Amino acid sequence: MQKTSPSRLVLRDWYGETDETRLVGRVLVHSPFTIHAVASGTNHEPRPTTPGMTDDAKAAANRKARDERKEAHLRAMRGRYTEQFRAAVNPDAPSVARKVHAAMDEVLERDRKKSADSGGIRCRKGCAHCCHGPVEIWPHEAALLVEFAREAGMELDKARLERQSQYTMDTWRQQPAADRACGFLGDDGACRVYEFRPNACRKLFVVTDPALCDADKHPPESVGRWFSWEAEILESAALEVFGAALMPRSLLAALNSGEHDGP
Repeated sequence: MQKTSPSRLVLRDWYGETDETRLVGRVLVHSPFTIHAVASGTNHEPRPTTPGMTDDAKAAANRKARDERKEAHLRAMRGRYTEQFRAAVNPDAPSVARKVHAAMDEVLERDRKKSADSGGIRCRKGCAHCCHGPVEIWPHEAALLVEFAREAGMELDKARLERQSQYTMDTWRQQPAADRACGFLGDDGACRVYEFRPNACRKLFVVTDPALCDADKHPPESVGRWFSWEAEILESAALEVFGAALMPRSLLAALNSGEHDGP
């Protein structure tokens, strides 16, 4: 399986930049990454400042104190998820994927209820620009997708998966346009495996006009996201513990594994 940076956020080219997202980037990948989004969670009151400080110095001290507490909070959260996933010794990979997906859905549902900004989410069935970009998943998710496809009598296009597997996160858009689409995308623009979709897809929410998601026509920074800090942390931990690869390569590995296992 192709090794990629295990903490890299999927669909990374969609993100812009804020001070707070550079902070969470240090937690996830130990270097800056960018997100243009409306964030949910991890809000803290500023720490009292020293008497006699100038207003600018007080503001800087408050920002530093806030960021330190927030970074500690996020690192502790990531540590908890990492420990939980490392303890997942269940040999049934699809079962593990279902449990982690359920945890992701619970986090997202909770944070969306707490965030008034989540009401601006524009994602709808049939809006599929994001289904044409590179997506990193972990092997358990690939096993679940292959299991469902077989049970549903859904044949995967191995030839296209092989072609897609020749591309990386950075070179994905060099493919012919017809080959960029996810193999599970239906002709109607809807996901054919929606209930079993990877966490990378579950946590992607856009709050700007869906037309801006067309990367062939609009720059990445024009897209705004609503996201949950905890959902990003959860998925980062899963990618680190379980392993990360682009979906086509992961699906091929799962398909080949099933063929070797026999009926």
